[in-house]
Parts: sequence; structure tokens; C-alpha cells
Amino acid sequence: MTFEIFKQAVARVKELDISPRISLTGQGESTLHSQLVEFVRYATSQGVVVHMTTNANLLNKTLSRELLAAGLMGIAFSVSDFDDDYELVYNLSFEKTRTNILDFLEVRDEFSDRDIGVVVSIVQHDLNVNKIEHMKSYWKGAGIEFVMEFEQNNRGGACDNAHYFIGSDRFVEEAKTLMAEQNVSTLCSAPFHYVFIGWNGQYYICCSDYKKESPLGSVFEHSIDAMDQIKLNAFAGYLPACSVCNIDPVNAIREKMFEVEKGDATQEDLHEVLAELASYNHKRLPKDIDILHWQDSVTVI
Repeated sequence: MTFEIFKQAVARVKELDISPRISLTGQGESTLHSQLVEFVRYATSQGVVVHMTTNANLLNKTLSRELLAAGLMGIAFSVSDFDDDYELVYNLSFEKTRTNILDFLEVRDEFSDRDIGVVVSIVQHDLNVNKIEHMKSYWKGAGIEFVMEFEQNNRGGACDNAHYFIGSDRFVEEAKTLMAEQNVSTLCSAPFHYVFIGWNGQYYICCSDYKKESPLGSVFEHSIDAMDQIKLNAFAGYLPACSVCNIDPVNAIREKMFEVEKGDATQEDLHEVLAELASYNHKRLPKDIDILHWQDSVTVI
């Protein structure tokens, strides 16, 4: 991302009637950007709260201090394994990563006048499933306030997680009928819970368009508020990433139906997913849009 695009993205965030906040994250390692510190300093100078995500492998003490001095208010460390398995998954040195995280905590103490949030993010996968509680305990013992666990998603079909629904059109109508009966919206909340802006200044439906197949418009052309309606219209049409994404609500229910059929899940598991989907927050949508009948608010081109 160029500085010009970053400034325009910040300007769009400042247009919103909320306390402005951004996170430097997405589909790349933030510490690889040569202007990372300058980006943080600029956004902070504009009154924007800045967080970032990193695998920490390049986050030495010098960079940690520079980022915190520039105004960084929060950091999420993406560390989903330990030792040899970590190195197999990330192709990075675990000891270097661990040292850098512990050093960041030490440097953070130099900025005790600010409440700087620190999170470790753990994505569940085949190699770590039996070690997650141990990892949580370790990082909390090291002084990390929050350790969050996430299920692995397929990044809009970019990652092969062997989901049953991929390549099949079964259970589509059954899923929609069940969702209607349970007052669960078929509208995915991800595009309307946060805003995703790519390195090229293009808005995308969300970060699960991992291949960036469907740019929706530039930050130089559209405000974030205007993009909400564009996303609604796009979602009513066809987006390649959404059609094969396992966090899409209809696909999530279909996948659970396949699992029930295969004996990998129960009806109780299916209803738990329905309840979870019913609780999702479409907070960027205008309040006059009925998320159960959201198609009434779209124009398909």
C-alpha cells in the first residue's frame, strides 16, 4: 500500500460517525512494510486508534519501541503452534518469535501512560488441536491479557479445508428454509461488521476474498457508508469467494447438515450453529434494513 492510498483510507475512516479505529492486518505480514512506523504515526496524528497483527518474527526491540512511540495502541500476535510444529507451519524460528513477543511486553512497560492491548491469536488446526489449552496457559503466564482461539476458515475457498459443501449444491433450499424458521438471516455479517480495504485501495466484501477476485470500488471513489449498499447489492448477486466460503451463513448451515448426514455432528450441533448465527452483529447496516428480508433493500445489476 502506498502512503497516498493509506492517507485516503484514513480519511474515509474519519468520515464515520464513530470513534475511528483501524487495524493493520489482512493477508500479509505487516512488519514487512517499509513505512509501517510512518503509517502508524500518521494515523495517530489524525486521531485514529491504530492496532496491528503480526507473526512477530521481525518485531525486534527497536521496531517495537518505534511503533509504540509512533502511537500504536494494540497488537495481535498470530502464533498458532509451538516448537517444531510451529516451524513446520510457519517456516519461521519459534524461539525468535517467542523472544520478540516477550521483548515487546518488556518494551511496552516503557509506555505505562497508555493502555496498550496485547492479544495472542490461535487458529485451530490438525497439529495443534491437542495443545491449545497448553498454549493458552503459557501465553497468559507470560503476561498476555487475552488469548483468542479461532476455528480455521477456508478463506473464501482459497484454502482447502475439505468441507463437504464444496462442489455440491445439496441442502441449499433446506438450509434457507431452516434459517427462515429460526429467524436466522442469510446475510453474512462479516462484510457489515468491519470494513476491509486492500493494499491497492480497493474495498472487498471482507478479508475472506483472499484471492481479491471481486474489488468493489476504490477509497478515492466511495465512502465507507456508500460501500455498505454496494456490498449489499454485490452479496445479492454472485461473488466467487462468498459462494465457496465456509463462514457464509447458508454454507455454514449446509456444512453442518452434511456433517449430520455423515455422522460427524448431531442435530444439537446444528441448532448451536443456528443460534450462533442469530447472534451475529450487522452493525454497519442502516437500522431500517430488516436483515431477515434484506433482499428488499438491494439492486442486482
